[in-house]
Amino acid sequence: MKGIYLKTLLAGISCAVVFTGCSNPIYRQGNLTQGSFEIGVPDNFAGVGKELPANSSIKGFSLSLNYTTEEEMKMKDVHNAKLKESDIDPLVSDDDDFTIMSKTKIKDFRYKRNRFPVSFAFTHLFKAKESLSWGYSIGLDPGLYTRIVGGINKKNFEVGAYLDLGLYDVGDVSFDYYECTNYSKDKGCTETSEEKHLKEKNVRQARLGGGAYTSFYWNGFALSYSPMIYWPTVAQDYDLKDIGLYDGFRTRVEQPFVLSQYIGASKWFNEHWKVSLGATFLSSLYFNGGVYLTANSSLGYWF
Repeated sequence: MKGIYLKTLLAGISCAVVFTGCSNPIYRQGNLTQGSFEIGVPDNFAGVGKELPANSSIKGFSLSLNYTTEEEMKMKDVHNAKLKESDIDPLVSDDDDFTIMSKTKIKDFRYKRNRFPVSFAFTHLFKAKESLSWGYSIGLDPGLYTRIVGGINKKNFEVGAYLDLGLYDVGDVSFDYYECTNYSKDKGCTETSEEKHLKEKNVRQARLGGGAYTSFYWNGFALSYSPMIYWPTVAQDYDLKDIGLYDGFRTRVEQPFVLSQYIGASKWFNEHWKVSLGATFLSSLYFNGGVYLTANSSLGYWF
């Protein structure tokens, strides 16, 4: 145990003297044995639901009501990434680097859906002389997110793709972990700590996703489908506050993706008001069985 902390201290001193601060901080590294992570459930983009005039733009505010259960999503084949000496000490050269702990499977890993019952978005869409359309959205759900959209908008249908970026959100985490307390270049990890538990509320998180959308519409009524794959990027850096000066701790979970599929219908009542109803189905190759449902409704004002 003293060896790893001594290396950490010496690396930190070297970092301060030689570089006056390092771009890569020094961390304690832990392997999860089980954990539950609260993640957001984003709004899929389903298109505008009607033909837009050529060389025009349209803006809209939408208020959404969402319902989901608190059932946790059980995952399979989720792993702790390999731990190398350079993960603890960034001053280690490639020639001197070695594996401390190999990639290991997490026994029990779960996502818990954190869907706020109310969300809000502003969307601005443009259409060129032909069929090309593009735009962006900024929203609160309840954290801040943005998306960029591009596609084609025709008389009776639209199709396109979008990039979704969750800029800031928070969620609760709870997991069991252990650390390597003694290791060597020849044998790797030779001793580990006892299993410990960490539970923390309102841990920052973000997400990155990409999706597609298509809508078929006639006389103000539209049917829409939008699949999106996203990666919840829950923060993996924590302060344990149990060893004094260097209390930074990092997990190395290879976080699995989620497939979100929205199916819904919408109706334009005039040039300004639009109502939508639908459902979002969450699934993944990592899910240990089951598809998880969220019900969605929204009211939009466009101008």
